[in-house]
Amino acid sequence: MRKKRQSITVILILLCISFIVYFFFPQVSCTLSSFNKRAVWLTYSDLAKFSYESKKAFINDFEEAIDNVEKYKNNTVIVQVRPFADALYQSQIFPISKVITQRSSLSFDPLEEMVKIAHDHGLSIEAWINPYRISLNKTTYQQFIQLSPKSSWLEDTSKSIGYATFKYILNPASQDVRDYIVAGVKEIVENYEVDGIHFDDYFYVDGTHTGTTQNQRLDNVNVLIQDVYQSIKAINQNVTFGISPQGNYQNCINEGADVDTWLKEEGFIDYLMPQIYWSDQYGTDGKTKMFTNRTKQFAGLKRRDDVILYAGLALYRAGEEADVDQGWQATSDNLSQQIQILYQNKYQGYSLFNYSSLLKRTGQKEMDELIRAHPYN
Repeated sequence: MRKKRQSITVILILLCISFIVYFFFPQVSCTLSSFNKRAVWLTYSDLAKFSYESKKAFINDFEEAIDNVEKYKNNTVIVQVRPFADALYQSQIFPISKVITQRSSLSFDPLEEMVKIAHDHGLSIEAWINPYRISLNKTTYQQFIQLSPKSSWLEDTSKSIGYATFKYILNPASQDVRDYIVAGVKEIVENYEVDGIHFDDYFYVDGTHTGTTQNQRLDNVNVLIQDVYQSIKAINQNVTFGISPQGNYQNCINEGADVDTWLKEEGFIDYLMPQIYWSDQYGTDGKTKMFTNRTKQFAGLKRRDDVILYAGLALYRAGEEADVDQGWQATSDNLSQQIQILYQNKYQGYSLFNYSSLLKRTGQKEMDELIRAHPYN
């Protein structure tokens, strides 16, 4: 009995020591070099601010963007080259993106120049494709009607789904649609030295579920994801394929983003990058650690050893006033704290949404603190 009491005493002492060390001694901070991907998303809105009057003007603008990206020790750019069934490159399949360039034709190839510049700077570059989205407003709707070779698909519900005024997606259930998307991916991988193909979170968006079950939506999207993966690897094994779904797991499953299958089954993706766009001062009382909770949830999903986990971070929310997510206004060290949380949960990188936020004072304050707390070694 005496030995048993001694053992219990020793255990209690060790627990007390562990408690003191955990709560009163700072944890070792990670460095930026701990992450193999430090990326920035350049959205179609970011890219629309560049000049397309000449190749020289475009190169100057993109060089400046790369300088801003490198300032904060990022090593990857993810450029949105197909936001609305269009192309920011010379395509034989999709029309040039008038939404971005304000032109129906170009005398040069923007993606070709972006790849060259990124690689000259030692950065990786991934081509970001929105696979299903046709339009979000009148401008993008008219672009598809006027320029797309598939404009007749808007009249065919087996090929497209309308869910609000001027809002349409390509129908994921259609084999013709899947073939069209895959052909576009192959065109990029065959003709440009991109380091990766990147899909975002736009699958069966809210309002497009009518007439389908959850399992049907998951199955329809999975067929495409497998086809894309196999097509990429058949051309170049070194080109990665990654997806950045919503940071809300249940929303992913509901809208056809089968993150469980993608993570644990062979032949779907090389990496997953959930968009974890909350702070740890969430809720009306500011006490819900939403970022930490969602980070741990995705880290806890069953995953193949060769599938990498990254996180999308909400730089655009820096300084934002939001009653239900107070951290963004309350402090300027949200990203700094989040980087540490990612490191503790074995994420291997992140991407910042979005480039324009690097140019805003609120975003720069977050990034300056991130660099200070987690210097690049």
